[in-house]
Amino acid sequence: MITDEDRDNIRAYQLKIMSNMPRRVFNRMRYAFQHKMDIDSKWVILHRLAVLAGVDPEIYHCCVNSCIAYTLKYIHHESCPFCKEPRYGKGSHPRRVFYYIPLIPRLRAFFQNTEMIQKLSYRSSFHHHEGLIQDVFNGAWYRTLLNRKVVVDGVEHDHKYFSGKHDLAFSLAIDGFLLFD
Repeated sequence: MITDEDRDNIRAYQLKIMSNMPRRVFNRMRYAFQHKMDIDSKWVILHRLAVLAGVDPEIYHCCVNSCIAYTLKYIHHESCPFCKEPRYGKGSHPRRVFYYIPLIPRLRAFFQNTEMIQKLSYRSSFHHHEGLIQDVFNGAWYRTLLNRKVVVDGVEHDHKYFSGKHDLAFSLAIDGFLLFD
């Protein structure tokens, strides 16, 4: 249940994000208005938002220079095999962490909201007009996939990509990370 205090905190944090407010200024604002309202720290607000949204982030240790995440074959390493920087700082705390929010719970949350369901259904009702590019669904690769059968682990299935009304199309945009050679 969202309280009035939650609403105040969410509005304050939204102001911070929308105005690109530095942490120092945000903390000054919290102090300046403490006689009228109690605005929590960014950390407390984000954790409360995660609880309200039902999102439980997974935390992974990373190299301080972003060389690796300490997972799989690196999970027991105490330093980065590439830059040799130590994994832990003072007090045995990791020097850098990555917060991963799993996709499936986020998708489940999307489908709890009628407005979001309508937005997610946009792809299935989109009409392509030859020679006109107005959306990613007019793109050559998407149009090609519509005519291809789905292949998973080398096994071809009977259905085609995006043939179902409820199929979703995902796009991945990442900055500064090379997935393929």
